[in-house]
Amino acid sequence: MSNGPASNAKWLYDSPINFDVEAKLRHFLVEMGNADRILGIQVCAYKDGKVIIDTSAGVLGIDDPRPVQPDSLFNVFSVTKDITAGLVHWLADKGKLKLDDHVANIWPEFSTNGKDQIKIFSGGFVNHVLTHSAGLQNALAGISDNDPDLYCNFDKCLKRIAMVAPETEPGTKELYHYHLGGYVVRASGKKYQEVLEEAFTCPLGIEGEFYIGTPPGIKESRLATLTTDAPDFNKFTTFIESQKISDTSTMPSSFTFSMLENLVPLSNTLSFSRAIQPSANAHVSARALARYYATLADGGVVPTNTNGVVPGIFTNPKDKIHDAIIGNGDYNDLILPGGSFGLGFHRIFATNGLLIGFGLMGFSGSTGYCDINNRFAIGVTLNKCSFGGLTGEIIRLICSELDLPLPNEYAVPSEIPKPVFFQLKEVCSKPWGQKFLINVTYQSRDYFRNHNSVGDQTNKAIFSSLFGCNFCYSVITVAPIINTVVPLLH
Repeated sequence: MSNGPASNAKWLYDSPINFDVEAKLRHFLVEMGNADRILGIQVCAYKDGKVIIDTSAGVLGIDDPRPVQPDSLFNVFSVTKDITAGLVHWLADKGKLKLDDHVANIWPEFSTNGKDQIKIFSGGFVNHVLTHSAGLQNALAGISDNDPDLYCNFDKCLKRIAMVAPETEPGTKELYHYHLGGYVVRASGKKYQEVLEEAFTCPLGIEGEFYIGTPPGIKESRLATLTTDAPDFNKFTTFIESQKISDTSTMPSSFTFSMLENLVPLSNTLSFSRAIQPSANAHVSARALARYYATLADGGVVPTNTNGVVPGIFTNPKDKIHDAIIGNGDYNDLILPGGSFGLGFHRIFATNGLLIGFGLMGFSGSTGYCDINNRFAIGVTLNKCSFGGLTGEIIRLICSELDLPLPNEYAVPSEIPKPVFFQLKEVCSKPWGQKFLINVTYQSRDYFRNHNSVGDQTNKAIFSSLFGCNFCYSVITVAPIINTVVPLLH
């Protein structure tokens, strides 16, 4: 029985917003719902501090026909990392931690196995923890093999991280990991949820819609449950396995098909939703997520419907907050060359090559990001895994309607302008050029594998696809194709 808009009069939730862009988005969502591409979804966006989109549609789960409402809670998976990174910056702003301190000074148990020299902010050259270069990418590998609930035990996860040794020299290689939660707890001296409430939830007025670890009082009827279609899941797992051939992949070697296979059912359990997992378990509404990014886009100034002055959540000025988040200005030398991350936040580049903001997409396709200069912020929550496909279509529609620069993450290869080709020429002149990391979508990887014949036009298409599409979990090395592609740049 279909739960789509064609057979469900309550599929699309009434919205109080009256902007053309929302009307067009709602029409698009109905089309996607009738095509069975949407199960449940929320989209909220801010422009210049005002809400311009606030839409909810669909149902809470494949076996839960209750309608998605604006305050329904979705697990946004890795988008959680941006929330935890925000807490680190908030604590630094409040003087609760120093970014140039050794982690072991904040978290003494962390000093074992040669980790005593790892810094949150290292030596004036590179950030170990915030740039995903601490060498601890597999710290929790196998922790839930025999008991899945161990992954949901925050204290046991922290003990495991404190005991392991780095696999690579800290500060040398970007490998996606999950370690900021322990620093938040140790630096603040409070429970993680208490810091989250003090820093963001209460000041932003998003109580009841912004959790990392849902409290017992939250009704299960508000929780969306995750599902995935076999074709999309198979594509994604093929992509993950393909990463094993790249010695520059940002994916931990312990990230396997079985982990993906177990993640969906595990994420739908009550124990998982209540767990404190500061890297992968935020349960939020899209409007709370968009409000979070809108606040960061304005340097900590909370959006308001009045003309009154609202105290910011940061004491430092807007430009300094932004520079610290994205690794710009005085912080430029503190991030890894060619890396995806600023200081804790995934950096967002437009298709013209300009750095425009920050944000992250999660496993399900849920996403949040902000465009700083245009004061634009968006949150998208999904419960049917699209692995970014549907999300990209939504972002492209909204950016087109608002005449906003399109992030690489959500672009299609044909939208990447040719001047971007010439950026590789400079890259390859650097000492690290032969190992420069180019982010690609799994579609780009498939394209490269299936279109490797000789010929300028084919090579140009391959390069456009590879260099133009940016997916934060995936990288390849330029070295194997440099001799083929670089001549096109001269």
